[in-house]
Amino acid sequence: MSRTLKNKFMVLLFNSLAVVGCGQQAPSPFTLQFAAALNGSAATCEQELTGLGPTKQHSIGVNDLRFYVSNLQFKNSAGEPVALTLDSNEFQLNMESGSVALIDLMGNSTGSCAPTAVAFAEGTARTNSVVSGTTLVDEVAAISFDVGVPQAVMKSVIGVNTPEGAPSPMSEMYWSWASGYRHFVFNFAVRDAMNGTGDGYLHIGSRNCGPPSGRALSDRTACEFLNTPQFSAPQFNLNTNKVTVDLGALLAGLDFIAPIYDPKTYMVIGQGVGVECHSSPTQPD
Repeated sequence: MSRTLKNKFMVLLFNSLAVVGCGQQAPSPFTLQFAAALNGSAATCEQELTGLGPTKQHSIGVNDLRFYVSNLQFKNSAGEPVALTLDSNEFQLNMESGSVALIDLMGNSTGSCAPTAVAFAEGTARTNSVVSGTTLVDEVAAISFDVGVPQAVMKSVIGVNTPEGAPSPMSEMYWSWASGYRHFVFNFAVRDAMNGTGDGYLHIGSRNCGPPSGRALSDRTACEFLNTPQFSAPQFNLNTNKVTVDLGALLAGLDFIAPIYDPKTYMVIGQGVGVECHSSPTQPD
């Protein structure tokens, strides 16, 4: 090898080492996987989940289970941040104001996921159980994220879009353009020990987000009640672990009794089998 070629080779080599770092792993694709289960049984459209309610005699059939993931962070075994880059696709939106991903664990065609399974079905045909991107995969030893839409993303999307015109996945799961987004939607059919049936609607979202007649966050930078819980796993392996929604913990303590409404006036006319939570402070659930 000539001296000139050798010098060029050494320059290229050291430039490469400067970028990757001597002995350091190069970033590679990752998928953070999600699932849902009850007492070890996977939640699917075909599986009735049992042992719920105050006497453990209620059963549910999951109809829709979706939630937003944001502020994803990785750390190594020393507790130091591990850099990551998120993909952009129909389930992941990256903006100057922040990033958000939609996890959708159920379809809308079979079993309890069919539109006829609950009175107010809203599930979608498409599903997604991962957040994807690139990172130093083998360095990751702990993870954390928020369940919900970042306030800055919510404000920037609602401010310049109609609900139908919002970029995917922000065209889903809004209360209304005046109220902002639900962060977590869980709809399900309910059956009690006497075969009485009803619906369950558990919607976690921010509240008091703007004026009654205007758009959410049009007069403020954040909702009054955020309802964006943080999840953290201090020991986590991206190659072998997944994040599982514990439906038993989610429904623990509920009496499985919900109001019955007059379909014309929407006034409460009784109560029956079901669960109802729309993040209102006045709702018992």
